[in-house]
Amino acid sequence: MTGEAGLLASLTLVIPMTQTRPAVGLLYNPATPDLVAHAPHLVEYIAAMPDRLWFDFGPRASGRRFHRTLGAMGDVKHVAQGRMLSGHGIGMSLPSAIPLDEDFVKAVATMSADLGNFLWYSEHLSVFLTPKGSVPNAQAGLGLPVVYDEETFGIVSHKLQRVRAALGCPLLLENGSFFTPVPDMDMSEPEFLNRLYAEGHCGTLLDLHNLYVCWRNGGPAPAEYIAELNGDSVVEIHLGGGDDFAGFYMDSHSSLTPPEVWRCAYDCAPRFKRLRAITFEFQETYYERLGADALVGELRRMHELAACCNLESEAAYAG
Repeated sequence: MTGEAGLLASLTLVIPMTQTRPAVGLLYNPATPDLVAHAPHLVEYIAAMPDRLWFDFGPRASGRRFHRTLGAMGDVKHVAQGRMLSGHGIGMSLPSAIPLDEDFVKAVATMSADLGNFLWYSEHLSVFLTPKGSVPNAQAGLGLPVVYDEETFGIVSHKLQRVRAALGCPLLLENGSFFTPVPDMDMSEPEFLNRLYAEGHCGTLLDLHNLYVCWRNGGPAPAEYIAELNGDSVVEIHLGGGDDFAGFYMDSHSSLTPPEVWRCAYDCAPRFKRLRAITFEFQETYYERLGADALVGELRRMHELAACCNLESEAAYAG
């Protein structure tokens, strides 16, 4: 089975027959266990980042390359028990012309198996890896813009096929957050994601706060972006907040979801009939400043949003 029908059939395998609305969850960080302890009934889903659960000493490491952080795997397993679990990463840098790091992909696949298998795995549609970095697996720190043309589409689609084969689960790509628009591209980002979905390579993780970041920094209005995107591709949405810095609005995961993003979420989420999860992101360094009570309030509001959504029947996923 190929193309869109093949992707939809694969998504059918991970959608429980009893799920009638998207699950509410968190992107895992070291503060997540404490927040879950405050309101365990409000957290139904966990997204774990392999990149944050190990130290990567690079392809030229003498001996073992990946050293898992002490105790982190046990913490993730404990928090994820009885909850849906996916993987979320930045380390593959799929749009980059740098060859796919096959050992990195294998390490993600091993971690998925050790955690009981990710329901899906998501990556960013951004360039993060920098060639000839001074440290192993050097990250740019911020996602760099992508040129949406045939060459990039070929690079991304080929890598997605390799990753999908290694992980054995559906893949999603997340829209990026950028600080200046890139003009005169062959395709817009929604067109690029639509084509990847139509050809069966991946679905979409729509980060609504990233749309807000791009708009605040001179990009398209979120409503315009969403109108262009194929809503059937959206399996997960992200919420979160940021702050202003040096004349830009930053995707720092440092605050609660802004009102504008909430309005966008209530407008679009009920229209995504294959929406599987609604996820809140925050950096653990801001946990005390945000406060557990405020974050529990955010989770409650996410449940109110999820109650406005109705998934299509299982038959609809079979194409």
